This record gives sequence, structure tokens and C-alpha cells, in this order.
Amino acid sequence: MQTIKSQDSHKKITKSKSTEGDDRVKLAVMLAAATLIILVADPLLNSLGGEPSEASLNRSFLVETGVVIVCMLLPAAWVHFSKQGTGTKKCAAISPRACKSVEQAKAQASKKNASTAMRECSQALADAMRQGDKNRAGHLLLAAKADGMPIDVIPFNAVLHGHVKSGNMSEAVKFFKEMKTAGVQPNTISFNILMDAAVKADDAEAAERYLDAMIEDGVDANEVSYATVIHARAKRGEIDLAEQWLQKMLQRGVEPNIVSYNSLIYACGRKGDTAGAEKWITEAKGRGLEPRVTTYTALVDACAKAGDVKGAEKWMQKMQDAQVEPNVISFSAMVDACARQGDAERAQLWHQRMLDQGVQPNAHSFSAVINACAKSGDLDAAYKQFDLMERRGVVADVVVYSGLIDACAKAGQIEQAKDIFDRMTAKGIMPNVVVYASLARPFAHKGDWKEVERLAEQMESAGLKTNEYFLYAQLLGYANARPRQAERAEAVFWKAMSQGIEANKFVVTALGRAVGRGKSLQILQNLGKSSEQPESW
Repeated sequence: MQTIKSQDSHKKITKSKSTEGDDRVKLAVMLAAATLIILVADPLLNSLGGEPSEASLNRSFLVETGVVIVCMLLPAAWVHFSKQGTGTKKCAAISPRACKSVEQAKAQASKKNASTAMRECSQALADAMRQGDKNRAGHLLLAAKADGMPIDVIPFNAVLHGHVKSGNMSEAVKFFKEMKTAGVQPNTISFNILMDAAVKADDAEAAERYLDAMIEDGVDANEVSYATVIHARAKRGEIDLAEQWLQKMLQRGVEPNIVSYNSLIYACGRKGDTAGAEKWITEAKGRGLEPRVTTYTALVDACAKAGDVKGAEKWMQKMQDAQVEPNVISFSAMVDACARQGDAERAQLWHQRMLDQGVQPNAHSFSAVINACAKSGDLDAAYKQFDLMERRGVVADVVVYSGLIDACAKAGQIEQAKDIFDRMTAKGIMPNVVVYASLARPFAHKGDWKEVERLAEQMESAGLKTNEYFLYAQLLGYANARPRQAERAEAVFWKAMSQGIEANKFVVTALGRAVGRGKSLQILQNLGKSSEQPESW
């Protein structure tokens, strides 16, 4: 059977070669005929009209030239059309499948070219994104789309996210509009990216506009979309507006996730509304949602802000009963609840329990327990926690040093406070205005206004602006000085007011002690304020 096929193939190839020979003979005949035509036509043209005139000579020349051109084009045309037919005949002579293979090869070559172009575009896009050049990446995508490349919305979302991640919201919005103009339909992720960016910029209104635009464009808003706007309002403590979005979410048939409820619990926590926080976790459970560690932590934090240590401990226990492992943030919130009540012993107990359970502490957890010790005036306990932190390899931040300096200041240990301050700056940690205020306070109580002024100058040279806490310390230093520094106190107060610093009740009290009550009332009247408003103006 194989031999027969081989013989048939041999015959087809032989026949194809024979056809090629016939074509060569025909071509030779054509060329010979063209030559004869030129030879015959030339004498005939010369004999036209007898003695040729100049006009007839020109006409004869044009006719001859035309004949020659025609004779040259005929063989060329024959060769061209015969080659086109020959390819098909060769293909058909060998095998009908061969013809199909040729067409497939051409189609594959076309696809290969498109694939190569797409690959090159993808590589250029990846290079631009890697270099952080979002604008070039966006231009590449828009150009590729204009060239008809089959690009979907995914790479456009990557560029959009790149703009947002770099904090360039205006470029993100501009590129979003260019996407739509180019015919790329944004999807749910596109809108969610912009909404999330708006929330991070604390622009709840913009986040809501993007959600409304998404719905108008017929793009499905998912649970993440609604959770984002709920969080936007909850972040501001606007619980009523956050709850309204939860209701809209349910009306549109989108089932909320635990993240939405976490935001509502967090909003209640900010206001110390433990009853509201507990209401939302109850509703979440009623919908079959399992609370996460962040959910329980938000409840612990709500109790902490309300000064409810027992309530915080109750939710820590419920978290463990639900077999949800508390993390360092959970324990830090619990320690903070104790610190707010000045219960250093209980704060240390919870921090040690965290260590015993194998939860890795961080600077924030140590800061919370050191702060608890500072508030109770237990300097030895604060130092022990600081030493434990260093042994654990936790790097102290400015908040930790601030708490320790505050503990020293409250215990009247000025030299120790200065030593901690020097250790902090030696490690390259820049003190903030809270640190300076904590350090200035013990000097102020002693009436050492010169040292307080030196700290103020040092703070100003570091590029830090004073605040009401440092202003209070400075005024207190002038009030406790002997003799009292009334003129300096008044000058510092006016300077602070020109900088927009708030004059709270502590500042007003210190001002009265420094300049005298009568003079302070006169200053306050000149400011258009009254001393009968003790909290803040």
C-alpha cells in the first residue's frame, strides 16, 4: 500500500515537472514571436508616407516605441500569471492536503505576527510598570487599543492601580476617562480602585459618586464596593450614613460581608458606644457571618475607649471561646484599656499573657504597657518593660521613648528623662513635639524657663511647630519662675495664637498664673474670647 502511494506521488511530481517544461517552451515561443514582430514592424514603419517629414518621423518614433513596450510587457505578464497558476498547480499536483497546509501556514504566519506584536507590547508595558512610568504604560495601552490589539480591561486596571498607589489621584481619574474614550469598559475592579483611593484620601463623597457612576454604567457593584463606602463614612464616625449604605446594599440584593460590619463596629468604638458595637456583631452573626480577629479586636478597642476594662476582657474571652486567636493588636487594645484606667499591674499581666501565648510583641504593644506604667507613676516598671523590649529585639520608636520620658517626668526624674532623650537621638530617632513637651514639663514645674526655652529653640530648629501641650509647659515655666516672667509669657502666647494653636483650658490656666488673672482676661478679650469657656475655643 505504501509503495503504491509512493508511486502515485512520484507520478504527480513527474507530471508537475513536465508541466513546468511546457511552460518554459511557451515562454520561449512568446519571446521569439515578439522579436519577429519588432523586425517586421520596423521596415513597415519606415516606409510610411514616402519622404518622411519631421512630424511623421516623430509619429513613427512613438509608434515604434509603443510596439516595443507592448512586446516587452506581454512576456512579463505571461510569466507573472503563469507563476501564480503554477504554485496552485504544483500544490494540487502533489496533494489537495498540501494546498490546505499552505493556507494554514499563511494563517499561522499572520497569527504569529500578531502574537509577536502583542508580546512586544506586553514586554514594553511590563518594563514601563517596573520603572514606575505609569504614564508611558498608559500611552502604550491606548496606542495598542487604537491599533486594534485585543486588549481587555485587566492591564488598564493595573495602570490605574499604579497611579493610585503612587498617590497621583488626578492622573488616575484622567486615565480612567481615557480608558472609556478608547472604548475600554471599566469593570467592578476599576471602580473599586478609585473608590478605595478616595476613602484613603478621606473623601467619602467622591467614593459615593464613583459607586453611583458604577451603577449608572450598568457595572455590578459587589460587596467590596459597598463595604468601601460604608468604611468611608464609618471612618469619620458618621454611623447613620454608614448604616444607610448598608440598607441600600441589602435592598439591591448584595449580601454584606463581615468587613462591612467591622467598619460599623469600629465607628461605634471611636465614640465609645459599646452597646452599638455589640448590636452590629449580633446582627452579623444573625446573617451567618463568622466574626474575625479584627471584629473582636474592634469590640475590645470600643470598650477600651469607653474605659470599660471588664467589657474588654469579656470580648477577649469570647474571642478565645470562638477559637479565634487574638493577635498583637488585640492584646495592645486590651493593655490600652488598662492604661486608660491607670491600672499598670493589670496592663503588665495582659502583656505577659500575650508573650506566654507566643504572640510576637511590637513597639506598639510595649508602648501601651509603658504608657500604663507612666500614668500610674511606676517608673521602675516602665524601665523593666523597656529593657524587656530591647531583649526581645523590638526596636523602640518615638512613641515608646515618649512614654518612657513621660514616666520619668511624672516621677520628677529629670536627669533620667534627659538620658532617655539623648539615647533616642543617638539612635537616629527624631523626637516629635510630644517628646519635647514631656521633657519640658518637669523643668516647667521647677520654674526653669531657660531650659524650656532652649528646648523650644531646639524643637524649632528641627522644623517642628509648637502645639498646645508644649505651650502649656512653656507658660507654666514662666509662671513658676522666680521672679515670674509675665512679659515673656504674653509674647509666647500671642505668637502661638498667630500660629493657630488652640487655647484650651490648661493653656488659659497657665496664662493666668504667668501674667495674672486681670491681664489674662484683657488678653482674652482682645482675642474676642471668654475665660468662661474652659474646654476649648
